[in-house]
Order: sequence, then structure tokens, then C-alpha cells
Amino acid sequence: MKLRSVYFNLFCLVVFSVFSLASFSHTHAQITNDIPSAIEVDIAPQNPGPNTETSITIKNYSTDLDRATITWSLNNKQLQKAVGSTHFEFRTGPLGTPSVVTVVINTVSGRTIRKNITLRPSEVDLVWETSGYTPPFYRGKSIYVNQGFVTVVAIPNMVGINGKKLNSKNLVYKWSVDGEIKGSDSGYGKDSFVFQGGIVPQPTTISVEASSLTDGTRASASIELDPERPELLLYQDDPLYGIFYNRALLETFRLTDDEVTFLALPYFFSGKTPTVSSLSYVWSMNGTDLGDTAKKNRVTLRRSGQTESGSATISIGLENSRDILQGARHDLSISFEAKGKEVKF
Repeated sequence: MKLRSVYFNLFCLVVFSVFSLASFSHTHAQITNDIPSAIEVDIAPQNPGPNTETSITIKNYSTDLDRATITWSLNNKQLQKAVGSTHFEFRTGPLGTPSVVTVVINTVSGRTIRKNITLRPSEVDLVWETSGYTPPFYRGKSIYVNQGFVTVVAIPNMVGINGKKLNSKNLVYKWSVDGEIKGSDSGYGKDSFVFQGGIVPQPTTISVEASSLTDGTRASASIELDPERPELLLYQDDPLYGIFYNRALLETFRLTDDEVTFLALPYFFSGKTPTVSSLSYVWSMNGTDLGDTAKKNRVTLRRSGQTESGSATISIGLENSRDILQGARHDLSISFEAKGKEVKF
């Protein structure tokens, strides 16, 4: 009897142990499955500036957010609460003023997930300039042309968590062109970026993200540059008054003197002067190439011989041998009165 009792007790102990182990493993599996993965947060715009309409969307693939009760608060003030409310919109405050967004998720299984999102609005401006040539006294900005060089400078306006404005030279800059990060041009203190247009004329988007080394404050900006064609204009070079930069000769010119000198000036071509070696000028009159008669960007016309009143067309073409997409042409009709002479070079 004692031996049977011992066996019986051992049997009961084994059964109880197996049952307890099975129950513990089952409960542990439930807890593991019920723990959600990290909440994914999408913010648009990614780095909002001051007084900017901003939206936040949350995602989670291990928790049914469509059935969960989601509460949104801004700076401890509840603004939105609904089942499946995965999207929240608000407006950021002034520069450097933090916006603390709190989202609380109550799942159907009874769990509570809480997440805080702090946004500190900052901004960065982008200004650009090209190295294209413009004549003296030109008041406009040199435009971006095919295969032109552009220098883009970032001017950040960012306030750190201590309330002080961040020095632009102490920020990290990440530059990208059409979404492709330019690693060698990015880094600490690199607040400028030099870009040359490609062989295919098309719009180009240049972006920058500026961020603090210490507190995570960041701002971003983008600009789109669409290349245009360079231009070529003619001006009269008067022996007494000099070049009439204030009056371009567009379509017609009336020849009243016995001699006139025309000066061709390129607009926005790459180069510091209009006579750089890569620029090639070709002059013609009534379709006939003038060859060496016309030197570079200047030509002189003189009257000689007997002639009646009439007209002639002078044309000039300009090409850039280094940047082959940069080219221009200009035609000018010259009219002259009868003076018993003909136009000659």
C-alpha cells in the first residue's frame, strides 16, 4: 500500500508539473504576441517651419489601429479622440517654440500605448547665384542656363532647446540633388553647394537639411532650377560716347554715319569675360561668312562706293566649345539712305 501511494503521488506530481509548464508557456506566448512593435510616425512636412500646417500619421502592423481608441493632445490639451483616428493635423507655433504632440492608443486587447512627439519649428532659406557673364550696369540677376554653374547657400534660422539661435557654421548640412545625397559636399559647416547642370536640359531640385550637433534641432528646404537658354545682344560702340549699354539693338538699325561699330555681348554664358577662349563668334552679312574681317565680338561697317538706299542683314552666332549646350544667335537688319556709297567692311 505504501509503495502504491508513493507511485500515485509521483504520478500526480508529474501531471501537475506538466500542466503547470504548459499553462506558463501558453501565457508567455500570449504576452509576447500582445506586445506591439514600435509605432511608425510620418510627419509632413518632415521638418516643419514656424506657423506651418503640419500633419502626423501613425502606423503599426502588429496592432489593429482601426479598432483602437486614439487620443491626440497638443501641449497637454486634448484636441482629438476617436476610434481609428490615425491622422492628426495642427499648426506649429513661432520659431523655436516646441509643439509637443501626445498620442495615446487604447487597443481592443486593453493595452495602452503612449508616444510623445516634440517638434521645434526651424527654417532655412536657400539663395543661389550663377557664374554666368552679364555686361556692365546690368541690374538683373544672372539666370541659370544649360550646363551653367550654380552656387547655392543655406541661411538657417534655427533656435536650440536653450532658446538661443544656432550658429550657421556649427551645423551639419546634408545636400542632395534630385533626391541623391551628395556625401562629399555634405558635412559640418558646409553651408554652400556648387552644382553644374547636366548634358540633358531638365529641371533640377536641390535640397538641404541643416541639423544641430547637440539637441537634434533640424530644418530643411528645397529649390527647383529650370535651365533657360543664354542670350546674345548687339550694342553700338560710338567713337565719342562709348558703348551704349542702355540701348540694345534688337531688330533694326538705321545707319546715318559713314561708319559704325557693333559689339556683341553674351548674357549668362559661362565665363568671366565675353572673350574667353571657349566662346566662338561667327559673323555673316546677307548669309556670307565674314571670316577674319570680324574679330571676336566686335565688327565695324563702313560706307564706300556708289549706292542707293537699301538694307542689309548682319548675323552673329555664338557657341561655347566647353559647354556645348550654350549657344545663341542674333540677326540685325541695317537700313541706310542713299549717299552715293555702299556698305562695305
